[in-house]
Amino acid sequence: QQTLRDGRLNPSVTDKLRLFGVGIDSVEKERIAARRDFLAAADAVEADVVIVARPNRPLIERLLSSHPPYALIEAPTPAKQFGKRLSQAIERKGLFLSITTRAAFNMELAGIVCSSLCRCVPLSREKCFDVETALGEALSNAMIHGNLDVTSVLRNDPADFGQYCDLINQRLTAPHYSDRRIELLATWTAVKGLQIEVYDEGRGYDKSSINERPPLEAKCGRGFSLLRQMTDELALADNGRGLKMS
Repeated sequence: QQTLRDGRLNPSVTDKLRLFGVGIDSVEKERIAARRDFLAAADAVEADVVIVARPNRPLIERLLSSHPPYALIEAPTPAKQFGKRLSQAIERKGLFLSITTRAAFNMELAGIVCSSLCRCVPLSREKCFDVETALGEALSNAMIHGNLDVTSVLRNDPADFGQYCDLINQRLTAPHYSDRRIELLATWTAVKGLQIEVYDEGRGYDKSSINERPPLEAKCGRGFSLLRQMTDELALADNGRGLKMS
C-alpha cells in the first residue's frame, strides 16, 4: 500500500517521535521535547516533527521540498493537544501542519503543500491543479471566514469591498484572531486516494450550508459549489470548523 512516506524508515505511532526545532533555542526545544515525550533529531531531514518559530514561505518550502516530516508546527506550540491528527499523520505516513493565520495568510500555503504532495503522490498535472485549487479555497475559507470571522456578505456589494479588505487587515494584526490556528492533515492510500482535512478555530459552518447553491447573481458564497465540483467527497467535521476532501 503506497503512502506519502514510502521509502523512508518511519516510527510507528507508539514509538517516540524525533523533534527538530528551527529558530527556537535549545532550552525551549528541550522543554517541548519533554512535554511531548519526543527525542531530539540532529536535523530536519531526520525529524518526524519540526517546530518552527516565525515561519515564512522560503523556510516552509525548504522544509517540505525534499524529505518532509510528518508534522510541521509553528512555535509556540499550542497548549491544547492535537495528538489525534498528529497520530493520524504518523499512522498513515501523511503530513500534519499547525500554523497561525497570521503566518499562513500571505504564504500561498496551498501551492507549497500541493507541490510537496504532488512529489509524493502519483497525480496527473491536471489533478494537481485541482488539488491546489480546492485546497486554496478551503484554506481561504478557514482563514477569512473561520479564524478572522469576516463574513463574505461584504463582498456582494462593490461599495463594501473596501470595508471587507480593511476588516481582514485589522484582524490580521489582532492576536485574538490572527493567533488562531489552521491545521491541515493530508494522507494518501492506494485504496482511498488523497484525503485532505482543513481545520480552523472559528465559529464553524452550519452543516446544511455545504449543499446550498448560491443565487446566480450572488458575488460570493460559491466556495462550497466549487469544492463539490473539484472533489469526489466533501464533508464538514468538528462542528463545522473542519472540512474533509477526497
